[in-house]
Amino acid sequence: MHDSKMVNKHSVILVVLFVLNFLGIPAYQFGKYIDPVPSTCDDVAIIGAGASGSYAAWRLRHRNLKISMYEYSNRIGGRCYTVQLPGIPDVNVELGPMRFIPEDHPLMNKTAYDLGLNVIDFRIGYGPFPDSLYYLRGTHMEYNQLPVKAPYNLPAENRVDLKLLNWNVFNNFTFTDQNGILTSVDGVPLKKQSWEMYMNKFLDMETIQYIRDSSGFKSWFGPEVAAEEDIPRQYPRPKVVKTVKEGFQAFPQRMVVDFLQASAKHNFYYHSHLRSIRKNVKGDYVLKFQPTQTRNGITTDIKNLPATERCAKKVLLAIPKLGLENLDWDGLRQEKVQNYLKNSVKTVLASKIYFGYDHAWWRHIPLATTYAVSMTPLRQTYDYGISNTTFKGVLNTAYTDADTKLWKEAIKTGKFLPGFGDNHFRMTDDSVDLARKFYAEIFKMPQANVPRPTSAVLSVFDMYPIGASWYTWRPGYDWDEVETCMTKPSARDDVYIVGNIFSASGQSDWLEGGMEIVEKVIKLI
Repeated sequence: MHDSKMVNKHSVILVVLFVLNFLGIPAYQFGKYIDPVPSTCDDVAIIGAGASGSYAAWRLRHRNLKISMYEYSNRIGGRCYTVQLPGIPDVNVELGPMRFIPEDHPLMNKTAYDLGLNVIDFRIGYGPFPDSLYYLRGTHMEYNQLPVKAPYNLPAENRVDLKLLNWNVFNNFTFTDQNGILTSVDGVPLKKQSWEMYMNKFLDMETIQYIRDSSGFKSWFGPEVAAEEDIPRQYPRPKVVKTVKEGFQAFPQRMVVDFLQASAKHNFYYHSHLRSIRKNVKGDYVLKFQPTQTRNGITTDIKNLPATERCAKKVLLAIPKLGLENLDWDGLRQEKVQNYLKNSVKTVLASKIYFGYDHAWWRHIPLATTYAVSMTPLRQTYDYGISNTTFKGVLNTAYTDADTKLWKEAIKTGKFLPGFGDNHFRMTDDSVDLARKFYAEIFKMPQANVPRPTSAVLSVFDMYPIGASWYTWRPGYDWDEVETCMTKPSARDDVYIVGNIFSASGQSDWLEGGMEIVEKVIKLI
């Protein structure tokens, strides 16, 4: 049993910090009162309160260590960001991660239950479904009609179910060599060649284009993506897809609460931008932080305030690739480390658009469907959900990783619509009208019949230090070698990178990847 006074102390502290930061008061101002500058080093400093950093703190919470967490912004969660649109309080709008697959993500599944979160079915699944709508080259069809109606000049052997076609691309042209390495039939390892090179060697151009166009995502294809990254290695079959009732941001938030309650020695600091790491004569690490401030959801350095220094014996860097690239630390300057950091993985930007409506009108149109894929800049569209209390609805108008620049340009003009108070995610009426135009084309209806929403948000995690939605492996790299190197870039230093960036298991586009790295690192702490 935890000491009740300690539990209450940290619960109150966290609530106060949340309130202060919600009001825009920098947490470091309050931090002076709840935690004076320590006279001794932390055993562990964790940089970043996203999913990976929070998971690391949570897993280390009972180790009898003095641990401090430092967060750049005023918010726990990083890419885990759950909000509600006005008047729709019980539909979690997930600006970042929104689902997991227990069979593929056992750590996420176990953690959800350990945290006491309510694991529920993710109603819209992971598509496609037999009646999912596809709009390709000006033609409308359901998923199960693709082999017959897809407007592509495909060889007869490729006019099969889309999942079977993708499986055949792997099964017919690869083998596993004597060392267990996946290799194409011409002898080239899949990790050493791009998806585009592999496909061009074995398929005709129309089939390649068909596979690209019919996929919900585009970042998995092309010359910058390793063939092994997105060629299915098992016959696709239905899998259970889950989420949590409290929203994905509850993962890191609950973990931080548990972390603070576990020991009076643990600390948490908002608005702390790690700028450099230096090793002192004692062998400890001096961490220099620049104070930051958050206004309307946008965090920036406070340049007229002096940097502060903290001390730690070990450091866990739970920060994204962009943050690592801007960190002043000798351990990242080695030539091999620089190559891996800058070149081994491709940064992917994805965007989501959510519209809030007073009623779910889209469920009553002729081509109504839970999930649609198109070649328009919307790419994927989901019937996201309806409030059980107000009966208002949320339409996930777009989920795309192909046209984020278009949407960033579109929000530069027009008047802002209601959102949830974070300027970084606001949409204008001009950008909303552009999305309505594409939606009308997908669903074969006049644009005037697509109502303007009462609220709207657009998420693109392009701002510093996140700067990415996920990562994909580039061709030419040994994933295991890169993961090993980048988890502990300097053999002389107890500084570790935790996160999903360099996940050799292929989970760099899921939270599971970061959790896997954390599990490996905590064995070394």
